[in-house]
Amino acid sequence: MRKKHGNRQELLAPAGSIEAFFAAMENGADAVYCGLKEFSARVKAKNFTLSEVERLTAYAHQQRRRLYVTLNTLLKEVELPRLVEILAQLTAIGVDGIIIQDLGVWRLARTYFPQLPLHASTQMTVHNAAGVQMLEKMGFIRAVLARELSLAEITEIRQQTTIELEHFVHGALCFSISGQCFFSSTLSGMSGNRGRCAQPCRRRYHNREQPGYFFSTSDLCAIELLPELIKAGIMSFKIEGRMKSADYVARVVAAYRLVLDAPDRERKTALREAAEQLELSFGRQTTKGFLTGFVSAGIAVSSQQGTLGRHLGDIVSLREGQIGLKVNDRLHVGDRLRIQPRNDQAGTGFTVREMLLEHKKVKKVDAGDFVRVKNFAKGFLHVGDAVFKVGGKAAFTLSNEACLKKLAEFPPHGAAQPAVIREMSDQALAALLPRQKPRPHPLPSELTVVGRGFADIHLLDHPRVAGMQLPLSPKNLADVQKNERKLAGRKEDIIWEVPVMLFGTEWQEYRRAVQMLAGQGYRTFCLNNLGHLPLFAGVPEARLLGGFRCYAMNSQAALAWQELGLAGLTLNMEDDRGNLKELYSRSLPLPLAVTVYSPQPVLLSRIPVRGVRPGSMLQSDRDDGYRILNHNGLTEVVGEHDFSLLGHLMELQDMGCCRMIVDLSQCGASSAKGQEVLRAIAEDRQLPDTTLLNFERGLA
Repeated sequence: MRKKHGNRQELLAPAGSIEAFFAAMENGADAVYCGLKEFSARVKAKNFTLSEVERLTAYAHQQRRRLYVTLNTLLKEVELPRLVEILAQLTAIGVDGIIIQDLGVWRLARTYFPQLPLHASTQMTVHNAAGVQMLEKMGFIRAVLARELSLAEITEIRQQTTIELEHFVHGALCFSISGQCFFSSTLSGMSGNRGRCAQPCRRRYHNREQPGYFFSTSDLCAIELLPELIKAGIMSFKIEGRMKSADYVARVVAAYRLVLDAPDRERKTALREAAEQLELSFGRQTTKGFLTGFVSAGIAVSSQQGTLGRHLGDIVSLREGQIGLKVNDRLHVGDRLRIQPRNDQAGTGFTVREMLLEHKKVKKVDAGDFVRVKNFAKGFLHVGDAVFKVGGKAAFTLSNEACLKKLAEFPPHGAAQPAVIREMSDQALAALLPRQKPRPHPLPSELTVVGRGFADIHLLDHPRVAGMQLPLSPKNLADVQKNERKLAGRKEDIIWEVPVMLFGTEWQEYRRAVQMLAGQGYRTFCLNNLGHLPLFAGVPEARLLGGFRCYAMNSQAALAWQELGLAGLTLNMEDDRGNLKELYSRSLPLPLAVTVYSPQPVLLSRIPVRGVRPGSMLQSDRDDGYRILNHNGLTEVVGEHDFSLLGHLMELQDMGCCRMIVDLSQCGASSAKGQEVLRAIAEDRQLPDTTLLNFERGLA
């Protein structure tokens, strides 16, 4: 593996197109990251072919810059052979690193293509020192930290690790913690974890009768905090924006380059000049995110529409092919506008070619003027639609043709693979697990029930229930202490689930809790994050199971989790029938469980939904409902319809599923609803008002 980049600071820019690549290069980026046409978390960007990546890499290296390739999505089983081909090609090209989420990609790259430097994507939800330490042990050279961290939390991580740390400093934020969002998948089967996010968080929702953009976040801008980030230990400053224009990339990269290079005595002047550049990039309202140590009220403003650009005004008239509005900012011919409906429908954009002020054609108008703009928008517009200014005078003028001409000096060689790389590729392909022969008589599946607390323990008396999973919480710990005798014969059947997110000192608190439970004879724990694994160092008797957030959508990921110490896995709830069959057809050495009933997870966030009471339901314009829950300092959003595969239990059993998970933690195991779910399981019948999610419709 190549050496680490070292301690020198790096300005890392997005390249979603060839033009954006050159905009980044010409404005001072030290490195760029880009995606391929496949396995990229920004499928809607233009992205690149392997031959284009070869040329881009050669150009970057000639300029003494670096190029990283994003392979940061979850992969299905049938996609593994193509992944091997891509890893071999990238090795031959000599890219400077791959940014990954799926542990199947990690396992194949680490084992067969060790020349590829590994960067852990923010999609891996690494948010504490324990998680970063795991990445170091796994051979990663860089961690892209979760965006929910404060400067103090980053400093704590830096003090306990030596790996390179990267952090986003500018661009769009997700309301959800990266890697913990099922919103798009819930809505349409287009998985954000597979790069196909439909951005439902930017749409309008209703809190009772009050409409608002409750999940739409402001854009991150940490340019004023660069010295503090350097002091905290960040070495790579990442700009978001593979979906953004070359003009945007040019302005933002130039602004951050200016401030990073400014001596301390000139920093204020540099910040002023940078602010002028960023003002012309036409992003959303900005926030410092979580870096300052508290959640700013401006991180998500429900009254603020989530469209990019500067709000110019609202349409007040539509006649004679002209849009009439009073502008609250200067407008020039040549500026680009976006018209955004008040509902959640997509907007439309066009360039201003002609406008009238008091019936006279003009080249510019000032704030406060009433102007009529010739309408070149496609589709229907309405009075009241919002108008946003999304582009002005170009900061980058090279055309696509000119960029291609520059790249032509670096002809690809077809990523010709040396014999040693071809041999690695052949070994990796041969190591992919073959299909096994179907089992003639599948064993009956065990049932694990997820409950709320001690009061649900009685379900272990149910003839089909083999295990009870409980949240590892202070209340449940206190309850088991009080009822030690009653639990004496049932400890082997209780599974303790560790909370997904453990920030800062929380990790040490749960480390003590784990040691206490292990000392009392509890053996089985459910994990949902890489940072959970070190909790069990020195607890050799612990049996560790992976929850559905330990994503395993391919056999290589399952093998990776086993090698890291897990004795079983729960498959991804957003997966579909076809991929589940593929997984169960492989000769895997660890059991794979399936969640068959659960509240439908939508997203997990560190941002509160302001103005909405916990337990309230938000309704979309399409009449979908989303319930807002708060616990452990996090916001959880769940769908109004529970996820259920009841009616398909025999089918799952025939596939080879030997353990099924039933989550009754919200309705209560003893409630009427909980009892109805258990009866439906016994009869394997469907329940009304539930969703199969992607099981039948497929996962894109």
